[in-house]
Amino acid sequence: MGVNGLYGLSGSGLDIESMVKAGMLSKQNQYDKMYKKEVKNEWLKQGFNEIYTSLNTFKYSTLSDYKMSSKMNAMGAEVADATVLKATANGDAVGMTHTVTVNSLSQNAYLLTKDKIVRNADYVYDGKTYANEEKQSDGSYVLWNTDDDKITVSKTDADKITDKKSSIYLKDIIFKNIEQVTKDGEGHEYTDGHTHYRITKDDGTYDYVRDDQTAISFSVQDDDTDIQTLVDAEKTKKTVHYSYGDIFESKTLNDLAADIKNLNTNVTASYDATNDAFTLYNKESGKDAKINLMMGSSISTYSSGGDGAAKLFSALHLAQSTTDASGAHLGDIETFANDGTPKSFKGTEGNVTIDGRTYDNVKDSRITVSGVTYSLSKVGSTTVSVTQDTTAIVDNVKKFVEDYNKILDDLVTKYNTKPDGDYEPLSKTQEASMTQEQIDKWTEKAKSGLFYHNEILRDMIYAMRDAVSTPVLSVGSNYNSASAIGITSSNNQGHLQLDEDKLKKALAADPDCVYQIFASDQDTFTSVDPKNRTNAMATDDYNHRGIANRLYFNAVTDGIKNVEDYAGVLADPEDQSTLGLLITQLKTKMDNFKALMDDFQTQLYKKYDALEVMISQMNAQYNTIFGGQQ
Repeated sequence: MGVNGLYGLSGSGLDIESMVKAGMLSKQNQYDKMYKKEVKNEWLKQGFNEIYTSLNTFKYSTLSDYKMSSKMNAMGAEVADATVLKATANGDAVGMTHTVTVNSLSQNAYLLTKDKIVRNADYVYDGKTYANEEKQSDGSYVLWNTDDDKITVSKTDADKITDKKSSIYLKDIIFKNIEQVTKDGEGHEYTDGHTHYRITKDDGTYDYVRDDQTAISFSVQDDDTDIQTLVDAEKTKKTVHYSYGDIFESKTLNDLAADIKNLNTNVTASYDATNDAFTLYNKESGKDAKINLMMGSSISTYSSGGDGAAKLFSALHLAQSTTDASGAHLGDIETFANDGTPKSFKGTEGNVTIDGRTYDNVKDSRITVSGVTYSLSKVGSTTVSVTQDTTAIVDNVKKFVEDYNKILDDLVTKYNTKPDGDYEPLSKTQEASMTQEQIDKWTEKAKSGLFYHNEILRDMIYAMRDAVSTPVLSVGSNYNSASAIGITSSNNQGHLQLDEDKLKKALAADPDCVYQIFASDQDTFTSVDPKNRTNAMATDDYNHRGIANRLYFNAVTDGIKNVEDYAGVLADPEDQSTLGLLITQLKTKMDNFKALMDDFQTQLYKKYDALEVMISQMNAQYNTIFGGQQ
């Protein structure tokens, strides 16, 4: 059966389908050539995209390291008394010995429990809390709050008495007892839909409160910002608030610590159950890094709720920790009041004398002077000897050679790999007759040689080799080239090798030579507008700049730009790159040619339709004339 008609009725014996297919063969071959060319360009674009990615990684993640003095002029620091301080030297440090005296350490604002947290509720029996307990001679116990609130527990039931002296629950710290009730002090039933509680006061009388009333409310600040100047939404972000319902539902010291940390200030908190100690500290040190605590509901939009916060923090027995030459000390236990006045605790700066000069603003017990960073540990004196770290420099140069070879060898391999003339992209018709495994193997071979003698790769390879091999004229010694410090090419493709002994000899003769060879010109353009700095560096005297800068600002940057212009940065053919435009044009040409093929096929079928009709008519005429004769 044909597309445009039913063939064979004329008795002609013509195989119309085969005739049409044969007629289309030359057109299909033309289309397949365009298709294969388009696929090959897509492969090329994809390959360049991968090169673009590797070049960017090499430039920004790899080359940047080799422009740093900390890498190519690594220095080491040895401390005579490591108990006083630790020291690290960067590439800007000078080889010499420093005399250091730690006069005082910087401190954080730091509060912690002195002795033990005080609980208001001590003993519980049959659901009720009692402040006092006394064992009797017969083994029974007397529990009481007041003379009118006293019971005797038999020896048999004594094990039912619960000791709450180590309770982690906030209600046991600030209340003698809190219990849920359905009636007020006059015996009237509550009908407002809320849960109500009765609180036992110190004198044995009671307060009646509702679940949504404020029990504890306090603010935490890490600086001197007046919380009263903040809008309610900002106040709330700095405030911890618990209702009586929260307290009754068993808020703990761990909850308290977590909620303080969740305020997202520099103040953090923790509770140590083993030692029954609560801790508050500012993560930063110095006199401006504070802990400011303010008790009371006036700091927020919550309703008034008594002095629960002040009772809680006073019961925590917090004292400030300070350290001096004689060691660490805890001050007096702090008391708190719900008076709307912040209670402030601050850290201190450290004081250190280095080479005769005193620095009194040392924060976090850490200071950097003349390229050496000192981490102070205790009051005392020591010396710090700074010398060049030859081992680190050699290791970093070795790593540069490895990184450089990795990317250059890949480019050289791509450039020199010849295409296999027996393999080209498969057409859709060819793929239809193959398994996926066969297609994959074929495609892998067809992709080889895509970059054979590609001009962009050739220019990039040449530029990278030139960046390494050209002497650096700004170096003020004979060790002014890669070869002079032991970096040479092992073949004519530019693959590098390192003579470590030669490198060490060069460093001994000129300790600055490696950094200068790699990073000369690094700091020349600090006064140039950052927007124009890259262009200024790229157009500066090439022969006077270091290897890493030549690669960074010239060879690799130019290569990235050329790849981007030619192939774009993604596989998307609509990126207006040279290859992208070519692929788009080929696809348009293929679409147009496909339409012409469809028209041509239609004309073939019409032609054979007409032939069938003509043969049928001739057969009919023949039968009319000769049909009656035997």
